Amino acid sequence: MADLLEGVRAPYMIFGAVAVGVWGRIRTTLDVDFLVQTDEEGLSRLETTAESSGIGVDRRWLDWNPMRRGVQIRLILEPFRADVVRATDAHDRAAMERRRQVSWRGRSLWVVSPEDLILQKIRAQRDYDFSAAVSVIEEQKGRLDEEYLDLWARRLYVEQELAYVMRGGTVG
Repeated sequence: MADLLEGVRAPYMIFGAVAVGVWGRIRTTLDVDFLVQTDEEGLSRLETTAESSGIGVDRRWLDWNPMRRGVQIRLILEPFRADVVRATDAHDRAAMERRRQVSWRGRSLWVVSPEDLILQKIRAQRDYDFSAAVSVIEEQKGRLDEEYLDLWARRLYVEQELAYVMRGGTVG
């Protein structure tokens, strides 16, 4: 997938559960999430290129999620699936600027920063995402840019959620 994205010159970063495994505690997943810096036309070109490379495109998923049309595509590389999402807001763009290169199996890949991953997880508002954010905080203790986290938590209106995960996911 990274080769495909680099081939179409789409700046990307891995986020989601795979990134949690980089910065927090590893959990099993068959999903890989990519945030790409491109427009709707670029996403469409990426879909066409993926398909011509033998990668499946899950159009049925898009039928069930029509609001994601032009923003996200789901690619199938059995048994895995890759969700490719366009960067659409100010935080997405800031996160792309702060992405980090990590080495994996002898190659360099772009991954979301731990701070931006925490913010993405608390924006999702799901129990398992809060747990994932806590795992990143625990594993990155003392290395997080807390000023950046506070700034974006205010901008994204998730200050209480950030305080919650910073306390380890406990009320108090």
